[in-house]
Amino acid sequence: MIIANDNASGLDDSLSEKEAVEREQQIREAIAEIQREGQIAVGDSNRDYEFSVSPCACCGTRLAGQRNHCVILSSGRES
Repeated sequence: MIIANDNASGLDDSLSEKEAVEREQQIREAIAEIQREGQIAVGDSNRDYEFSVSPCACCGTRLAGQRNHCVILSSGRES
C-alpha cells in the first residue's frame, strides 16, 4: 500500500501506534534504498499473494500477510 498509494494506515491494524510508526520508517527506508538505483512500480496483480509467510522482497519483514507484486525499473547504470 505504501508503494502503490503512499498509504501506511494498514499498519495500524496489527501493530501499536509506536510500532506502526517504526515499521513505516523501516519500509520507507527500504523503498528509498531501492530507488537509489531505479524506480518501483506496482506490478502484476496476478502475482500477488493474499497470504504469505515468505519474507517481503522490499522491506524484508518476516511477518505473515499479504504480498503485492512490484517491479523494479532499473536505471540501467552500472555500479
